[in-house]
Amino acid sequence: MNNTKYIYFAPLEGVTDSIFRNTFEKHYGGIDKYYTPFISPNSTFKFTTREFKDIDPTKNNISTTVPQLLTNNAEHFLWAVHEIAALGYKEINFNLGCPSGTVVAKKKGSGLLYYPEELDNMLYEVFSGLKDDVAVSIKTRLGKIEPDEFYEILDIYNKYPISELTIHPRVQKDFYREPIHPEFFEYAISHSKAPLVFNGEIKTTDDISNTFRKYKSIHAVMIGRGLITNPTLALEYKKGLEHTALDLNKFKAFHNELLAQYIEVLSGEKPVLHRMKEFLVYWEPNFPDEAKAIKKIRKSNNLNEYKTLTEALFQ
Repeated sequence: MNNTKYIYFAPLEGVTDSIFRNTFEKHYGGIDKYYTPFISPNSTFKFTTREFKDIDPTKNNISTTVPQLLTNNAEHFLWAVHEIAALGYKEINFNLGCPSGTVVAKKKGSGLLYYPEELDNMLYEVFSGLKDDVAVSIKTRLGKIEPDEFYEILDIYNKYPISELTIHPRVQKDFYREPIHPEFFEYAISHSKAPLVFNGEIKTTDDISNTFRKYKSIHAVMIGRGLITNPTLALEYKKGLEHTALDLNKFKAFHNELLAQYIEVLSGEKPVLHRMKEFLVYWEPNFPDEAKAIKKIRKSNNLNEYKTLTEALFQ
């Protein structure tokens, strides 16, 4: 039995693009798989410029990057799988977990979970229509409204050769606020035919260790917000290190390289500021005594002001 434990970086829309993933890997690393924010294939049968940039083999390490698809149409899904497989990728992830209201209203993401017959039909068409040598994994929630929906959903998943099943043990209406439902992950441990990955509320090395200790049969955890807040988390776990305060020099280099790249690729100061301030939501807990400084950074209106304020923060 393989006792190796893996750390996967969860996708966060508008946050973990290829620039962030590559810069994170350069400065921190410790990640075994990076999942891209979702791509939404549609009737145009074309990737947008942004979508292609996120899976472009010249901008990604295809051996550790897993493109994620969001759709409820098997034809669109299979088209995207074929295009992505042709780029050299060996795994595609199907997003059945996104709780966003606009996504759910279109019966996509965790919205499709509320329609088990349509979910079953979609998976049947996908797995019977696959022509490429590529694994299909799934990231799911327990359901849309009640966790009990998961019993039927897991029965559906068990019909198909899913390469990995990542479970975020909340329902759609919980978003990220309500407590997780670990008892349903325990049910999956006993009943899932696919290898399982745990996702949800992992913020410390103890959380990682305790998850692997509690669920001995799983080989991986997927972490999103916890890794953005504490970029050393994966390395600390793998090296058996105690968590220490953020190394400000290292973090400053990481931050400044991100900033420089977004200045280069985004048009105008406002999009750059918006992107960097979005990261700030996750980074803020690292500066518990700097509430006033963080507030000033949030209110900064131009890049010079932003740079001056963050430079002071990192001192």
